[in-house]
Amino acid sequence: MCTRRSSVSKDLLKIIHKIAEVKNVKDIQFNSFSDFSDIDSFASGLYKVIIKGKRDGIKIRIKILIKWHTKVADRLCFREAYRREYMFVTKVLPIFLHIQRTYMTNEGLKVKFPNYVLASIDYNEEVIVVHILQNYKLLNRFYKMDFAHASLVIRSLAKLHAFSFIAAKLFPRDFEEIKRLFDNDVQYSDLNNIPNSLEWYFNASVSIIFDSEIRLKLQHISNKISLILNRCTAPGDKPVDLVFVDYQMARLASPVTDISYFFFMTSDYEFLKHNYDHLLYIYYATLSASLHECKVNAEEVFPRRIFEEHLKKYSILGLIEALISMKIITAESDEAHKMTEMKHQSCNGLHQFETQNQSLFVNRVNGIANFYFERNYSIDHFVSE
Repeated sequence: MCTRRSSVSKDLLKIIHKIAEVKNVKDIQFNSFSDFSDIDSFASGLYKVIIKGKRDGIKIRIKILIKWHTKVADRLCFREAYRREYMFVTKVLPIFLHIQRTYMTNEGLKVKFPNYVLASIDYNEEVIVVHILQNYKLLNRFYKMDFAHASLVIRSLAKLHAFSFIAAKLFPRDFEEIKRLFDNDVQYSDLNNIPNSLEWYFNASVSIIFDSEIRLKLQHISNKISLILNRCTAPGDKPVDLVFVDYQMARLASPVTDISYFFFMTSDYEFLKHNYDHLLYIYYATLSASLHECKVNAEEVFPRRIFEEHLKKYSILGLIEALISMKIITAESDEAHKMTEMKHQSCNGLHQFETQNQSLFVNRVNGIANFYFERNYSIDHFVSE
């Protein structure tokens, strides 16, 4: 839906003019799209903007993605997330790009990072702006995950994770500062500010698990959910590349937190059963190759044995986040928007929706829970603390 200039809020208009100033574009005209109607996504605070104007007398056209929230209450809720991505842009990304430009010659092992136009954490004016790349698009959340997409994500995660190990080895002083800045979890570090609805969504998933033994195990950790989440971190044609465009939940943690989050949030039982081990092999092989490119030995910084231990120990974090979010990510758009607001806002009380896609919700929850325990992955490390 195209938003006419007259209907754009003053605050968003101010951001657009600031972008034009940064890009040195004069005599601007723009179209703002406040939704993503080309896909089924319930992401909020995103605006696609096309700016037309002149630079040095030459007509130009710029497509950008603005991450910004209209409501003051939402800005408060996501303030720390914007600060986290700002720190990634200003503190981490320059080091990663230096490593890539200086030490890496294999193009297949390089990472495509977002091209940031503007990043600000001025109070109540938090905003992140990136260029929209040609021929890249968000994947519909109801897309049934396939090996081509999953392997691309896993390889990209491995290459991204490699930068942290390389930075720690080559630039230890800088990495100590990164560790300090990214030590806490953005969503769950303040245990007094976690919405009650998160626990309700988790229990809603647990309640429809058919296997009573699995259900009892997960119910046992329900009252410890705040403690566990305080430790966690937190995309027709065959895909050829991807770009991670959101680093608002980035933190220092085991790579397994990202891997398990991706698998359990996007996959069903049959996909995991047939592809999980192969994808883990691809992950570690890609990680090792990326490290080797910079003369870092994977067996020294992250041995395969430790990787396997982390899978058993930390995959629970991805499972828990999936159980919290599954009712939302399997719901129709209107329902998903309502439940997303309840998930992120610090509101009291429990919120129940009988979603239109109840059977999809039940199948996905049972599939990932069964797969997790079939792998003999543990919850004891957290339950015992």
